[in-house]
Amino acid sequence: MPFCDLSHVRLYYSRAGTGPPVILLHQYFGTSESWLAIFDTLRRSFDVIAPDLRAHGRSSDPGGRLTLPGFTTDIAELVRRLGIESAHLVGASLGAMVATRLAVEGAIHPRSLVLIGPPNFAAPSTAAYTRQIIEEQFPSNEAEYAHLHRAHGPHHARDRLLANFIRDSKEQPPEMREWQAGVESLTCPVLLMSGDNDPVAPAPWLVDIASRLPAGELCLLPRAGHFPHRLLPHIAGLVLLDFLLRAERASS
Repeated sequence: MPFCDLSHVRLYYSRAGTGPPVILLHQYFGTSESWLAIFDTLRRSFDVIAPDLRAHGRSSDPGGRLTLPGFTTDIAELVRRLGIESAHLVGASLGAMVATRLAVEGAIHPRSLVLIGPPNFAAPSTAAYTRQIIEEQFPSNEAEYAHLHRAHGPHHARDRLLANFIRDSKEQPPEMREWQAGVESLTCPVLLMSGDNDPVAPAPWLVDIASRLPAGELCLLPRAGHFPHRLLPHIAGLVLLDFLLRAERASS
């Protein structure tokens, strides 16, 4: 299993395929396994790298609060250690926020950027969805989350990840509310993807972001919710592959 020892954390990552690098960044409570349904589709044309974020999956937990800057710093160091200077960045929810910060802050040169279900924390529907996760979805999926994060013990998902998630949902630190700051400065192709009934990434908000991007595209998948790459991988995977191939041709 590939691990990379960084300055403050040991990250696990999956890697397969040949071609231009594609970095896949999962959602909160997720792992690199969240991309399994589309991993094979992408690795036929790209060098696909899917890390577990700190304290998730098989990556180590350095302790302390889990923050967007912390996740971003880890991935920036990982790609440097792997000798990657330029890559296609693909992120889902939390991963979309990390991917955006990597691109905007210049930690890696973005060949393209794909934001799947990027959160709008100002939307009332996002707050309602967050409460639903805490009250309903997490308890219903706790056994699955415990299995995904079993390397840290049986109660890690609840005692560590959920506790941090609840704290963030209450305090909403500025770096999370303003994760999209500067995205309009990106000149690379940017794809925003979501389900047409995603409460966290409402369609009007995504339309507005896409309209302000120099090379923005928008894909709304029917009845796909917050994670279209998981609910409709046969469609989302092909949309993603087509976008990445077009972006790669445009950059060469």
